[in-house]
Amino acid sequence: MLGFERFAAALSHREGDRVPIYCWIFGQPGVTDDIHARFGDMDHFADALDFDLVQAFPAGGLLTGEAKAGYDTGSDPTFGNVLDVADACEVPLTDPHDDAIYGPIRRAVEHDRGRRGRAVLVQTPGVFEAANGFIGLENHLLELALRPELCARLYDRIAEWSCAYIDHCVDLGVDCIHVSDDWGMNGGLLFRKATWEEHIRPATARIAAKAKSRGAWLSLHSDGDVTDVLGETADLGFDVVHPVQESAGMDMLAVKQRYRGRLALYGGLDIRTVLGRGMPQQVEDEVRRLMRTLKPGGGYVFCTSHMVQPGTPLDEVIHAYEVAREEGVY
Repeated sequence: MLGFERFAAALSHREGDRVPIYCWIFGQPGVTDDIHARFGDMDHFADALDFDLVQAFPAGGLLTGEAKAGYDTGSDPTFGNVLDVADACEVPLTDPHDDAIYGPIRRAVEHDRGRRGRAVLVQTPGVFEAANGFIGLENHLLELALRPELCARLYDRIAEWSCAYIDHCVDLGVDCIHVSDDWGMNGGLLFRKATWEEHIRPATARIAAKAKSRGAWLSLHSDGDVTDVLGETADLGFDVVHPVQESAGMDMLAVKQRYRGRLALYGGLDIRTVLGRGMPQQVEDEVRRLMRTLKPGGGYVFCTSHMVQPGTPLDEVIHAYEVAREEGVY
């Protein structure tokens, strides 16, 4: 089977010839240096590990540096300089119709889909996470309590941008829209579930509806424990969720059993507690556990829980994926 076919089988909750695999490595200094030194480039690394999918990103973000520089900003310990939420509702955004931002996505469709038969997922800004980039996480949580109507306006702007962006991505041949929107922390959501339902869900629903109307699969990334909104996430039309973070309190097997046929699982190999800790046997044992627990019946895509961290031995990553290919066979 081609990688695209394995991914399609997993999201359709069917068994292919093996579990589809991928690894989150998106230009981290040190990690990519090691890969380039050994394999020449990321393309040869993906071929060597036999990845079944790829995640592509636009060239540039929502807010231009020039636009941000024109506003008087404060400081946030997580995100550095931040905008006031009222300013964020008005500041100019990048143009989602600018063909220049689609260069990396076009290449992924041509190379990974066209030449290698992989599924192409494209990163799309989720409204909560993208707003963090404008106004800072700490400030954002305060504004949700004090001025939620302005947060909702900002979310609508982000959703409008994302919908235009999705149209262009699907026109280029992208298979899956991957919405990155961190809602969780250890043990639960970053906010009350009612806050998510009232303020975050409506704009997220716009993005989801656009992707589904264009016939694309829909994937969600959220760090932390988002168990409380998984049912609503499936209701919005999401097909798969990443990473179902066990180290934050989630139970991957319980999620799979509860949402079988509604949500596939994408992730598993925890970069926080397992990969890169200098314990290769623990990594091997964990990969075997994940595969033997989650692969039956399909509905599982093996991947790291987030980006491979600098300092992680490349041999450890390579061995993990050798074991994944071996254990993932149906």
